[in-house]
Amino acid sequence: MSRQSMVEATGRIAAAPIYGIVSLEIGGELLEYEVSWDDAERDFRWALDIIRRAGIGPGDHILCATPNHELPWTGPFIRAFREVGAVFIPVEQHGWDAPRFTSVLNRLPITVIFGLWPETVAAVAAQNPDLREFFAKPRIIWARPDAVGELEQAGIECLPFVTLGPALGLGLPGGEGVYVDGDQWILRSEHGQIVVSSGATRSTELRDVATGFSGKAEKSGSDWVIRPGIRTNS
Repeated sequence: MSRQSMVEATGRIAAAPIYGIVSLEIGGELLEYEVSWDDAERDFRWALDIIRRAGIGPGDHILCATPNHELPWTGPFIRAFREVGAVFIPVEQHGWDAPRFTSVLNRLPITVIFGLWPETVAAVAAQNPDLREFFAKPRIIWARPDAVGELEQAGIECLPFVTLGPALGLGLPGGEGVYVDGDQWILRSEHGQIVVSSGATRSTELRDVATGFSGKAEKSGSDWVIRPGIRTNS
């Protein structure tokens, strides 16, 4: 038995009927829905388009602060990083993992941070008062909404990374706000809050899922764009 024979044998195994099941807590209640293989492929294609528009490619080293339970949202991007030839390094989002975060950032040529958490920023700031110098190396920092404010106060440019119910929104260099896949999701504002519904291509119908995110969404090409100046209500 060789590695090649194992790969070939694995290829003969029938695929599962669905890609997976997502569990999402909304307002204290559990929402579960299926993700089909076609859904997952379309998620990947959008992720690939976004990171190419962000200028990510071979030679980039990406520090990913994305826990496993977020894989329905971030898995397509990890696959896209591989597709473009970038290197990605996972770290935990918890403050106690900040020493490893710091070590990786200092020792490797990190060019992108993906999904930076406020807990990490707080733990790093406790040991490194000059956050601007600490985060000087990466050219792109995608940060959670609560981390964006802390970084901006320190004079650090960053882009938003926002989970919007079943969807994911990201900022782009030179962009106008938070970009969301407009082919798979329908966004609207209700009482000043963004709600998300599934588009016609999704395998599971979702209607008006609350996101806890304030703002107004407008269509821009094939994407939705939520304009800047937005923060979560948590």
